[in-house]
Amino acid sequence: MVSLNKKQILEMVSIKEAIHAMKSAFIHLSNGIAHIPPRLNFDFPDKNASSLVMPAYAIGNPYYCVKIVSINYSNPKRGLPLIHSVVQVFNASQGNQIATFDGESITAIRTAAASGLATNLMAKKDASICTIFGTGVQAAFHMKAIMEIRNIEKFIIFSRNEDTAAKFCDLHKKNIKCEIGSKTTLKKSDIICTTTSSKIPLIKFEDIRPGCHLNVIGSHQPMMREVSSDIIIQSKIIVDQLKTCKIEAGDLIIPMKEGIWSFENVHGELGMVVDGTISARESENE
Repeated sequence: MVSLNKKQILEMVSIKEAIHAMKSAFIHLSNGIAHIPPRLNFDFPDKNASSLVMPAYAIGNPYYCVKIVSINYSNPKRGLPLIHSVVQVFNASQGNQIATFDGESITAIRTAAASGLATNLMAKKDASICTIFGTGVQAAFHMKAIMEIRNIEKFIIFSRNEDTAAKFCDLHKKNIKCEIGSKTTLKKSDIICTTTSSKIPLIKFEDIRPGCHLNVIGSHQPMMREVSSDIIIQSKIIVDQLKTCKIEAGDLIIPMKEGIWSFENVHGELGMVVDGTISARESENE
């Protein structure tokens, strides 16, 4: 049995390597080699928490894995991590478990790497200002991913708590210029990453500049959303996996239920952009 903890995984996998790995991963997801059923998502209403169970297998691979995630929404106020997670790896031919990996580090790296890949393919080449909503683990790893693929001059940080935003900026100011966000500075952003568990839109279309690229990652339930319907209506939408988004991507499901948008308007999946099946950015103002 192989067991790898958070420290070991973070030492073994760089964000640059992870972004590169996402290319083949998303191609396999879009062309059917990777089999990833919709994740089991269930709530603990008396604990203000939920759990996600996510199996995955790629055709021809000797292994399959299952990631189990606990999300406790009250934890940040307690000074505790929002997410706890573990990845179990099994021999696909024999069924026996062969490894246990820390899931928090893998989730942090993989999610940010996916945004890094999307940003590299779709953000303007001269993008230099990035806004991040959130101050948790995903916010920190998104900073690393975006810096890996664009020459970022400044990060703008938004949080529900200004003190939290200030602490986040202080923590990262040695590596990059970082400041607390305002509506004026948001309008200057070339890239926006939303890394929250919000149920109400954080931004509207009028808040962003033409040509801005958005990585919207927080919604994993139909009632959750980070961006307004008018942003969805007036943007080119690229998704990770279409069938899953139809079940749990509140940012898309809500405007669909409002009758003002349709999943037929989705441009395609990220894997299709990677392999050149569909276009990415086609204009400076898109």
